[in-house]
Amino acid sequence: MKKKFILLIALFGMNSWCFAQLTSSEKTKIEETLWKYINGRNNGDLTLLKSAFHPTADLRYMKKDSLYTIWPIDDYIGNIKPGRKHNCKSRIVSIDVQGSAAQAKIEIEYPNWKFADYINLLKMNGEWLIAVKTFAGMAIDNRKRVLFVLTSHEKMGDTDRKTGLHLGEVSHVYKPIHDAGYEIDFVSPKGGKTRMYGKDMNDSLNLWFVQNPTAYYRFTHVITPDQIDPKKYAAIYYVGGHGTMWDLPNHTTLNKITSQIYENNGVVAAVCHGPSGLVNVELSNGENLVKGKRLTSFTDNEERATKQDKVVPFLLESTLKKRGALFSGADNWKENVIVDERLITGQNPASAYKLAKEMIRVLEQNYSHIISKRVNEN
Repeated sequence: MKKKFILLIALFGMNSWCFAQLTSSEKTKIEETLWKYINGRNNGDLTLLKSAFHPTADLRYMKKDSLYTIWPIDDYIGNIKPGRKHNCKSRIVSIDVQGSAAQAKIEIEYPNWKFADYINLLKMNGEWLIAVKTFAGMAIDNRKRVLFVLTSHEKMGDTDRKTGLHLGEVSHVYKPIHDAGYEIDFVSPKGGKTRMYGKDMNDSLNLWFVQNPTAYYRFTHVITPDQIDPKKYAAIYYVGGHGTMWDLPNHTTLNKITSQIYENNGVVAAVCHGPSGLVNVELSNGENLVKGKRLTSFTDNEERATKQDKVVPFLLESTLKKRGALFSGADNWKENVIVDERLITGQNPASAYKLAKEMIRVLEQNYSHIISKRVNEN
């Protein structure tokens, strides 16, 4: 009986592996079709574009948000100018496949506009073709755009231990800001993907974040500082995690981006070890951004309690004080958020959600102030 049970488990495991391999293979084929569509569309290559669609495919959308419109594929392709290249970024966010049917999400972003394409595909005679595309577009309002800064560093000093960023300090800030209607981008020194810890999937915000295709795609396909235009952002937020202590304080480009956003009347926020990215940010008058500001961060006592005080390159609280900051710490692990006009800081992971709420409040207040000022000037 025991041998039969072991054999059954082995067969189940083999079947699961085979299914995973099959799904992976099909996803690769689907991606090829999707890139035919993307590259054909973005480069005005009508032959390549047409090859991605079934001859009877159509596009569906709401014209002026009230008129349900069906656009036959031949009419759609006939509307595209041959050889015209589009100034946009495109990415395949997700693919879900079951048997001969699949669905994908594609995001196409222009400087001031973005589209979401929901693609339904069918496998016909061994080939994946687009049957239906539904889509919608919306303008990008730079007053409603926030930049999240992540660490790229994954080694805990001279030890053999790993570090990185704290997932909760991403998700607990991302979702409230997302729900408030803000567009969110991620940047890190090296781009790409960084190791994360604090991966508690019993945490509803962590679970929501990793299951949201757009959020998780951007989080794992992070852009680099040289791709950032500070004028596009109403706020910049430094995510915590011990890794920040090594690669953010002396990153010249990120320091400049932060000072430009702040001096452009933007909001600067950071939580836990995130304020390490602020210790060397200088404003145009030559003074440090944190000088004379009320703020907080992961405290020296919390660092000692975790026995990392001899591992990190410097103690964050002490360094912020040396830069002239008016530091205010709470008891270890207690929620603590300090707001000093457009500088918002949180002490630890427990402070992340409240920090997000304060960011939204200050951003909306700041926007109302700008509009009022413009009206008075006119």
